Amino acid sequence: MQSGPVENYLKAIYELEEKTGIARTTILANKLGIKAGTVSEMIKRLSKADSPLITYKHHQGVRLTTKGRKAALNVIRRHRLLETFLHRTLALSWDEVHAEAEVLEHHLSDRVTDAMDRHLGYPRYDPHGEPIPHGDGTIIDRKEMRLSDIDEYQKFRVIRVVPESDDLLINLDKLKLGIGSCGSIVARAPSEGPITIRIESNNQFIEHELGRQVADLIYVEFLDRPGPS
Repeated sequence: MQSGPVENYLKAIYELEEKTGIARTTILANKLGIKAGTVSEMIKRLSKADSPLITYKHHQGVRLTTKGRKAALNVIRRHRLLETFLHRTLALSWDEVHAEAEVLEHHLSDRVTDAMDRHLGYPRYDPHGEPIPHGDGTIIDRKEMRLSDIDEYQKFRVIRVVPESDDLLINLDKLKLGIGSCGSIVARAPSEGPITIRIESNNQFIEHELGRQVADLIYVEFLDRPGPS
C-alpha cells in the first residue's frame, strides 16, 4: 500500500485520465488543491522511482503506468466500498459518505477490504452509481450517457451521479432525483440553456428545470422511446 498522499495523486490522475485521456499538471494541482510547484516535485519523484507509478513528459502531462493504474484502482475500490458500507450499514446519506471515505481509505488492509466486500455481498456500484473495481483490478464498463446529451421525449433511468459536491447531492435529494429515478426530457432550451425533466415519484409526475452544468454530472441509461405527448 502506498502512502496517503501518493494514493491521492494516483486516484486524481486516474480520474483525469478517464475524463480527458491525460492529466495536466495545472489541472491536477487544482483538483488536489495543492500548489503547482508541489505537484511538479511529487510527479518527478514518482516518475523517477525504480518501479515508477507514472510517466511524465514536460508539457505533455502525466500518465499512470500499469503498476500505477493497479494501485489507483485499489484505492478507488477501498473508497467506493467504504462509501457503500457507510451508506448501507451505518445509514449515512449519499452526501455524507465521500468525506468520511476519503479519511478512512488510506487505513484499510487488503484483508479488511476483501472482508467488507464479502460482507456487503460484492456490490457492483457505490451509492453514487460509480462502479466498484474488482479485487483483480478490473472495472465494470457499461453504456451510459449524460442527461444533458439526450433528446426530448427520451425516457431514462439515472444510473450514476458524479459526486462533485455535497450541495449537489443534497439538492438532487430534494428534487427526488437519485440513482434509479426514472423520467423523461420535456424540453431543452437552446445552446447551453436549462433542461426540463419530468420525474416519476410516488405515482406522481414532477417537473424540474436543471442547469446544463448539473445535467452534465448525471448519467442515465435509455428506457423505451415514446413520441411527444
